[in-house]
Amino acid sequence: MLDLSAAFDNIDHITLLNRLEQQFGFAEKPLQLVASYLSDRFQTVRIDGKVSEPVLLNFSVPQGSVTHLSPKPLIIAERFRFHKRNQATGECIKDYVATLRKLAEFCNFGNNLNDTLRDRFVCGLREETTQRKLLSTVDLTFAKAIEIATAMETATKDAAELKSSAATGSVHRIANRKHTKTRLPPKRETVQVTSKPNCIHCGKNNHVSQKCRLKNAVCHFCKTKGHIQKICPKMKHVNAMNTTDNNNVLIINSVNRGDNKITVSPEIDGHIFRMEVDTGSAVTLMSEIDFRKRFGNVPLDPAKSELKTYSGEINKQVGTKVVTVKYNGQSTQSRLCVIQGTGPMLFGRDWLTAIKLDWQRIVPVNVIERDIVKDRLNTILKNNAIVFDEGIGKVKDIKARLTLKEDASPRFLKARTVPYSMKPKIERELDSLERQGIISKVNTSRWATQIVPLLKSNGQDVRICGDFKVTVNQALEIDKYPLPRIEDIFANLSHGQKYSKLDLRQAYLKLEVDDDSKELLTINTHQGLYRYNRCAYGISSLHAQLTRYFKEYLECNAFLMTWS
Repeated sequence: MLDLSAAFDNIDHITLLNRLEQQFGFAEKPLQLVASYLSDRFQTVRIDGKVSEPVLLNFSVPQGSVTHLSPKPLIIAERFRFHKRNQATGECIKDYVATLRKLAEFCNFGNNLNDTLRDRFVCGLREETTQRKLLSTVDLTFAKAIEIATAMETATKDAAELKSSAATGSVHRIANRKHTKTRLPPKRETVQVTSKPNCIHCGKNNHVSQKCRLKNAVCHFCKTKGHIQKICPKMKHVNAMNTTDNNNVLIINSVNRGDNKITVSPEIDGHIFRMEVDTGSAVTLMSEIDFRKRFGNVPLDPAKSELKTYSGEINKQVGTKVVTVKYNGQSTQSRLCVIQGTGPMLFGRDWLTAIKLDWQRIVPVNVIERDIVKDRLNTILKNNAIVFDEGIGKVKDIKARLTLKEDASPRFLKARTVPYSMKPKIERELDSLERQGIISKVNTSRWATQIVPLLKSNGQDVRICGDFKVTVNQALEIDKYPLPRIEDIFANLSHGQKYSKLDLRQAYLKLEVDDDSKELLTINTHQGLYRYNRCAYGISSLHAQLTRYFKEYLECNAFLMTWS
């Protein structure tokens, strides 16, 4: 039996207990477990510089040695370190949570552990956006706080990656090599693409315009000095894209328009052709079959451009030919592109710039003199002047009536205090309603309701509503009338072919109330008492009455339905 007390004294016992905690799930084990743990590791013993054969180790540790070797920490010191811990720069949420859990181990928070961890977690976050989100969350728990913070952290990283990938990209090009005896595979290089302004002389973006070698070049198209033909503004190739200096890609927009085609019949080298005007095509096209049928085996010039449709399909060219075009007394020489296969002849934008078409003859347009239109409009406005008058109209020969319950008693409420910034807007709205006859000022009333001013979307005007739910609505006999269902309206209009929608603006204010009911609609404001002469918003009985009146007086036609 060997005495290993000296060896035991040299062991880092805190590390040993931590390993036991990770392995068995709790920190303090019986001392026999410590001995067993050490016996499994110290199976060989060095004696006089020599390693002995594996032996079974046995030793005894005095009672209380664990407490002596790992003294109990001070709670106040541990809590001080816990509450001082904030999220470090570059520290992720996962690591921050793990650190807080570790620091709270000896703080003895008891049943308040999760709440304390949640509070320290929220207060120590570096991101203010995440912090505001957590502070506004109702019934926030520690687990829920970790979930929200982790999700926002991930979203922020993803957005940053997307932004960085969109800012710069990589384009791979094949480096040109001279021919040698040994053919090596082409070297692939990566060129970073950055957004730079294009040169006004050549159109490239790898240099500034002041240092362009073509700044004194003469355009072959407009004969103007200072730019080359491919960026000439007078060519107006809106849909043309150039890949290199010698390879032009022209876009041909192909759209099915049905029978609404615009056609012209120009004379091309003595032959009349019926062609479709297509402003979406950059060039004028003719199929090889149509070309050979009229011109035979006339030689063609090689194609100088690549033709693509809007969807990216390539139209293979047989060649091009400069032809003489005559139309409506005009004559010019333009280039005609001949493509493989069959298809309609297209009168493209390149010919439209050289030949002016008679659009009034091609597309007939009814021209109406301005004076005639003006006279018609004035006649309509004069005959229907009442419809276009300013202000709010009213329904004739109909008045709404409010019926009180038998045991109803008047209620008078004082005016609410309104902010000083709202007073001018409320006064302006009250004056406007009084000028239009919607309300009238009174001195006394048994009923009075407070107002609720609502700011409109423009931020300058207010809408005044009475808070009738606490006064009149409790004392009214509710008018019983079935309100229409939208399903019934759709069923009645199911056989229609054309529909119109008419919106009756401020419908409530167009219906008057009888004299006996006006006192019930009194509102109390900081300017005094006002009494409604028209139906007011918020009265529970008026909606049914308004619906009944609309149905009786407007739905005289089977094809007219009302919805309120």
